[in-house]
Amino acid sequence: MKKKMLIVGALGAVGRCVLEHFEARPDWEIVGMARRQPDFPTRAQWIQVDLRDPADCKEKLAGLKDVTNIAYTAVYEKADVTRGWSEMDHVEVNLQMLQNLVTNVEENSPGLQHITLLQGTKAYGGHLGPFRQPARESDRRYMPPNFYYNQQDWIGDRQQTRSWTWSVLRPQIVCGIAIGSPLNIITAIGVFAAISREYGLPLRFPGGVERIGEATDARLIAKAIEWAAESPNAHNQVFNVTNGDVYVWHNVWPKVAELFGMEYAPPHPFSLARVMPQNEPIWDRIVAKHGLQPYGYKEIVPSWQFADFLLGYGQRPNPHHMSTIKLRQAGFDACIDTEAMFVELLGELQKRKILPA
Repeated sequence: MKKKMLIVGALGAVGRCVLEHFEARPDWEIVGMARRQPDFPTRAQWIQVDLRDPADCKEKLAGLKDVTNIAYTAVYEKADVTRGWSEMDHVEVNLQMLQNLVTNVEENSPGLQHITLLQGTKAYGGHLGPFRQPARESDRRYMPPNFYYNQQDWIGDRQQTRSWTWSVLRPQIVCGIAIGSPLNIITAIGVFAAISREYGLPLRFPGGVERIGEATDARLIAKAIEWAAESPNAHNQVFNVTNGDVYVWHNVWPKVAELFGMEYAPPHPFSLARVMPQNEPIWDRIVAKHGLQPYGYKEIVPSWQFADFLLGYGQRPNPHHMSTIKLRQAGFDACIDTEAMFVELLGELQKRKILPA
């Protein structure tokens, strides 16, 4: 039977890379799903649907047949992104979205074989404060609300009477090329650098004190999703997944400055969420000056607040390290150089005329 992958949230930071990954696999049929239509060519069948709306899901998914695999990368985020992570309505909406999707796919595709869910360090309480280092998949849960727990429990309970299996992947800071994602740090870094350069300023790191971090390239997650779909070792299991090395923002920033042809200067911590929304006219000028794709300022960086969080502004050093030994022992051994990844992804956005070269 030909395999058919449904990519849910296919325009997000992970979903976009998963879509491109499976587009290069001729033995897979692919279906993309999002609230928006793609603004790029794709061979995927496309379904535009709001997963929060049960009636819309029932109508739009009625014709979706023969799905064998689901890559569930969709997420609902509130306007106050980081605060929303600890609010119950955030849990309720994200759980309902998953339920609306799975119940309709089951009804129309009885040959469903596997579902992969995406989580992250919030599963270890990383949004609340320091957690056990390195985090392991067997660690006890932290204080709810946390939609990861609700989604995983619902999938696990439902699978008990189903023939399909599931996997959960827990990446670190996810880096990809998607536009419109509030959780994509790459576009925030690129826009910050471009605006600094337009003002004639050197590039200064605006975040907190030096700390060692981990990240996960969305392209690596796409490979892990294919592996999880096909490897029995992945079935009904949770796996941490990272690039395989560590980084320090203060070492990455000079390389970003070099990519943009800028001088690098010592760090200057300040809140991007407080300052950068005021610079929308400068971004509009950059788009016109360099002939960039006409993405709006709020579209390309929906949340400067999330950038503050990831760059560590106003935070005490809070290590976020996850053990990936379980994943590697199960058979997935791909890895990526993180410092090179940041430069490569920013360079790809330049090539695509999303950021100025």
